[in-house]
Amino acid sequence: MRFDDKDLLLAQKEGIISAEVFTELIDFLGRLRNDKKLETVETVLIEAHTKVKFTLENFLYYFGAFIIIITMGWYMANVYNTFGHSGIFILSIIYFIIFTFVGNLLWKKNKTTPGGLLYVCAVSIIPLTIWSFENMIGLLPSDYERYSGFHIWVRSGYIFMELATIFAGYIFLKFRKFPLLTLPICYALWYLSMDIVPLCLGGVQAPSWGMRNFATIVFALVMLGVAMKIDGKTKGDYSGWLYIFASTMLWCAFISVTCQFKWFNEINYLLFALFSIAYMFASIIIKRKVFMVWGAIGFLGYLSHLTYTVFKDSPIFPLLLVFIGLAIIFAGIYYAKNCDKIEQKLRNLIFK
Repeated sequence: MRFDDKDLLLAQKEGIISAEVFTELIDFLGRLRNDKKLETVETVLIEAHTKVKFTLENFLYYFGAFIIIITMGWYMANVYNTFGHSGIFILSIIYFIIFTFVGNLLWKKNKTTPGGLLYVCAVSIIPLTIWSFENMIGLLPSDYERYSGFHIWVRSGYIFMELATIFAGYIFLKFRKFPLLTLPICYALWYLSMDIVPLCLGGVQAPSWGMRNFATIVFALVMLGVAMKIDGKTKGDYSGWLYIFASTMLWCAFISVTCQFKWFNEINYLLFALFSIAYMFASIIIKRKVFMVWGAIGFLGYLSHLTYTVFKDSPIFPLLLVFIGLAIIFAGIYYAKNCDKIEQKLRNLIFK
């Protein structure tokens, strides 16, 4: 008797096998692939596995981990008046050990999703551990007293917290292949892209926004390049969070740059609209929805600016937008019918 992906998916939906067992079956069948004939089957199984991630079981896993990460990353430091920096340091180490130990037990029992999420929780507590340790030994200035400032202020003193988080995430990721471990790494890299500027400038406490924007753009482009390099070449989607953070960093940096040139206000809006359109085309090329989301938000923001500021109370402008929308829809219909010819002409034009 032969079984295919539909049978496995039906068994998972009926509760006969759990999502974890479904994952194990996918991994097992992937290891059995000896020739190219099974590549199509493996692709179908991976797509089916992606769909079953949004179950109540996995929702509870991720929601519980989200609460832990928020608690460890924000609220935990609010009790430093009670425990002191040394107390927070000891508590954070205890939590780190608990998360790692329990996560390892679950991982070895093939409960990879809850186990991996606890690894993410362990890495997420690293900034608090380093912050409390630095305060305990008097390494940080007095104005670094509140941990919540780590998420708000751009300061070179936070660089060790970020480097330690990146290093810890890399170690976990090396021994436990869980794609979500890239989340705290990307988060720390984003902060590092801003906090490293004062350090590179010899400890300057207040670098200009232009310097910070430049560093953010460089980090975003590097992160985007790494994401494109590993995209589709790994078993799990390790490039997903890289795309999310890289696109967000680049989008925010572009807004910050355009806002500095206030004397060319309308030109700034137009540049931002063109940048958002480029994001939407990048989404099609790279096949990542996050670029489409940011691009759509940016372009809709530009349309709102035109509607409520530039062409306020104009009866013609809404009609013009309707015609533009219809033209775009028909352009999509035309492209669907002639996509092969259009793409071939573009290739001939580019590689001529």
